[in-house]
Amino acid sequence: MILVTGGTGIVGAHLLLKCVKQNTKVVATYRREESLKKIKTLFENLSPNHRKDFNTIQWIKAPINDLTLLNNAFKNIDYVYHCAAKVTLADYRIEKLMKSNVEGTANIVNASIKHKIKKLVYVSSIAAIGAEKNIVTVDEDASWNSDQNHTAYAYSKYGAELEVWRGSQEGLNVVIVNPGVILAGELWGRSTATLFRDVANGLRFYPTGSTAVVDVEDVVNVLIKLMKSDILNERFILVAKNISQKKLLSKIATSIGIKPPNIPLKKWFLFSAFVVEKILKIMGIRKNFLSLALIETLTSDQKYDGSKVCAAINFNYGDIDETIKRIGTSFRR
Repeated sequence: MILVTGGTGIVGAHLLLKCVKQNTKVVATYRREESLKKIKTLFENLSPNHRKDFNTIQWIKAPINDLTLLNNAFKNIDYVYHCAAKVTLADYRIEKLMKSNVEGTANIVNASIKHKIKKLVYVSSIAAIGAEKNIVTVDEDASWNSDQNHTAYAYSKYGAELEVWRGSQEGLNVVIVNPGVILAGELWGRSTATLFRDVANGLRFYPTGSTAVVDVEDVVNVLIKLMKSDILNERFILVAKNISQKKLLSKIATSIGIKPPNIPLKKWFLFSAFVVEKILKIMGIRKNFLSLALIETLTSDQKYDGSKVCAAINFNYGDIDETIKRIGTSFRR
């Protein structure tokens, strides 16, 4: 039996749909009833047999910070996909990020050890690699640079990875994947799916840096292949393409028939906004969203190499342009 944590997230939901299509018995955790309703809608849009597929899943309400409910979810489980995570770039959310991503992952690792799970595959992020800024192209050999600033999200995912590696030292078989920006549709208010919604709402600004992207379907296919493989205690960057933020947002705009963003968010402008936010925070007017690390991320041209996984499991990424067109069609519908 397979457990998917975060079954109502973008990766978790698409993974569940793939699993039931392959007639895999699966248990999924969720936190809120309203999230479950959104997954029902996703299944309706993506599956002809959506009622049967959705009801095939054994849904268990078990937040990853609730040890009692979480342990109940692990009963009779052999394999775990840990997809549950909090995703935000807001600097002021660091406490919630650490609690969900670090403490929550520690709970998943401890439960996996307790219940003698055969393999844990963890969905991390390229943010967790935290490589030096002067590295032109980052691969799996890059390591966390503690001497530079990182976003709150990066710190939380790095901390979560340390918990997973700690589990491997205690005898748990693990694999970590580090996806770039995951392109997905349907859950338009969630994570990177909001890119399509924001562009449709008339987004005029674009960051000047580049970003690493991957299709959610590629992420799901890799997860399943890695789980079925003999690969243990390794990490894999999942990136199909490195692309400028301007070009990515322009392609999204074209896919939904909207005028693309045309005003660059240059580094000096972002830094000025950061200073203003700091002043407003001191005055008690608002909390900090921006950080120096986030500004570096938004303006960086650092690239990521996602080729290692292709050789390891005989895999090829899909065409990102076709991915954007597919999601854009779904958004218009």
